[in-house]
Amino acid sequence: MLKAATYFIARHGARGTSLAQIAKQAGVSQPGLIYHYNTKELLLHAVLDRRDESEQYFTWGGEDRPGLAVFTAVVEAVGRWPEDSDTVGMHTVLVAENASEDNAISERLRAAYEAGVEKVALALARAQEDGVLRGDVDPRLKAMEILAFVNGLETAWLANRSMPAQEIAAQWARDQVRTLGIGPGGD
Repeated sequence: MLKAATYFIARHGARGTSLAQIAKQAGVSQPGLIYHYNTKELLLHAVLDRRDESEQYFTWGGEDRPGLAVFTAVVEAVGRWPEDSDTVGMHTVLVAENASEDNAISERLRAAYEAGVEKVALALARAQEDGVLRGDVDPRLKAMEILAFVNGLETAWLANRSMPAQEIAAQWARDQVRTLGIGPGGD
């Protein structure tokens, strides 16, 4: 059911997708779908939960102090986009649909963005403490820039899937490390 919902939302948005379409694609009756997700909002939260479980942009492999590996994490995440392009598209569509809305989904998306900023900013602040990131870099602003890069690249890739997104991300990451880092590969 969640896979079918993700498929339709990626193509038609949440507003353009009916529970009947999702149920038919999933091979269940509409009452069966409603039994599990009695509102469309619950279904949207479920597809976002599924995305959150499968797509963690900023994981450091258990490291508490990843240093400049935050940039490697971006490259690895971008490399996973083709494996589940519906999930990438679904998330982008939900962000666009709810950008100016004031509802539970928009609140959740804003909270997830803020959590991402905080996680990356903390990693960058720790990189400064460890002496691998220049001290004049504002970790929070740089974290916002990193997320803006990822979101922009994601949108461009969805519009043109032949774009070498992972290569673009890798070049960007190398440039970031070279200009922001201290020591090998940095200033």
